Amino acid sequence: MANKYINKFLFYILLFAQLLIVTCCAKNIATGERQLVILSTEEENNIGAREHPNIIRSFGGIYNNEALKNYISNLGNKIASNSEMPNIRWTFTILDNPLVNAFALPGGYIYVTRGLLSLANDEAEIASVIGHEIAHVTARHTAQRHAKSTLSSVGLDLLNIVVGQPLLTNVANIGLQGVMSAFSRSEELEADKLGIRYIIKSKYDPGGSYRFLNRLNELTKVSAKTDRDIISSIFATHPKTIDRIKASKSSVKNNEDFIKNRKIYLDAIDGMIYGDNSQHGIIKDNQFYHLELNFSFLTPKNYKIINNKNNVIAFNKNKEVVIIFDGLLNEEELSLLELAESYYLRSNINSYKKIIIDNKTSIVFEENKIIKYEGNEYVRKTYLINWSNNRVWRFSLLLKPQSKMEYIGEADKIAKSIHELSEEEKIIGRPKFISILKTKKGDTPLLLSKRMALDKNQLEIFLIMNGLTLESNDQIAEGTLIKMIIN
Repeated sequence: MANKYINKFLFYILLFAQLLIVTCCAKNIATGERQLVILSTEEENNIGAREHPNIIRSFGGIYNNEALKNYISNLGNKIASNSEMPNIRWTFTILDNPLVNAFALPGGYIYVTRGLLSLANDEAEIASVIGHEIAHVTARHTAQRHAKSTLSSVGLDLLNIVVGQPLLTNVANIGLQGVMSAFSRSEELEADKLGIRYIIKSKYDPGGSYRFLNRLNELTKVSAKTDRDIISSIFATHPKTIDRIKASKSSVKNNEDFIKNRKIYLDAIDGMIYGDNSQHGIIKDNQFYHLELNFSFLTPKNYKIINNKNNVIAFNKNKEVVIIFDGLLNEEELSLLELAESYYLRSNINSYKKIIIDNKTSIVFEENKIIKYEGNEYVRKTYLINWSNNRVWRFSLLLKPQSKMEYIGEADKIAKSIHELSEEEKIIGRPKFISILKTKKGDTPLLLSKRMALDKNQLEIFLIMNGLTLESNDQIAEGTLIKMIIN
């Protein structure tokens, strides 16, 4: 008897789900197709508004160049005005991030990174990227993905429903991870198609789409030979597929009346920072420089350094040693020992010693316990160094117990190397910039690439960044505008 009622209940649940699907299907104004959506446009707007600060915080902040910000906003609004949603409050943001990426949030929030702007070669190319992201909004891909995800869980959650769980709760609570998840191949192709429609209506050369995608494809090949500082996880949100390039190319026609605006675009990015920004610290030759906070420290050549948002991590090949550098605020002006005891507990501190590092009061101490980091066991030795404005720099030296004696001297040397910048280091620690130059008679890719402020693959990156298909010793036409990376 119980099974009879349960089966009947499940029948009504499934019937409700089918009715919900029918009810939630609506015709999309951009694609003309009926699509399954649960979120209202108001909820989509709220998602974008809520996650906008999180995006900015997660990707290095907003790039502080008013002229370039206005240029991208004007370009974006021009394209958006030729979409099916010209009247929503579009927001175009340049993220202060060296990685090559672009993405959109519901409600008209469009983002491009500095790294992506450095790869584009004309206004039509960047217009194609922006048009593609606008299309994700007009096609309501995030809302559609949310609806599919919600309804696909109905079958899995039937038992929970039987015992009293609601079918749909807090439907707008997608979160940053949800809105940043990769779109499907069909959604990417649809965004390409719609984006090309928008840039054609805006009079831009639609060939910019496949030119940019092809250059991005070439850059990924080069990045396999480098430390990947110049290429990013754009393919974490935009699947890399040759079909997109082919589809983009096949959907456009040659027309010399279309706008490219190469000089206007290159003028707009002239002087833009390339790579790491000094506001977040810069790594050069295994030395970390921070111009804004006036310090530097050095790691051995065989260490890898990762500059994260909240810390710098350095480690040797097998991670026998891991150095974590970060800072603490000592607003209560505690002594360094009091600060250490409040963070690590007095009972855990085995021994401590007062020392001087770069004429700054400091302490160093070890703990009487083993800690775990990334699943491995380490002993930890910590340096706290008084700096200016109540800042205390912290080096956490993690050493595997079995190799502690072998590497402790090397690790200590890293912590003790921190110092205020010399005048020479303030020059060395400056960020790299994009500089737009005119070629002279006799200039070749090989000759010019040697002036690129890069450690590896100078020629390949020079050719890719400038969209050149020349051989290394071919002469470039005199007066050609080119992008150079300078220090």
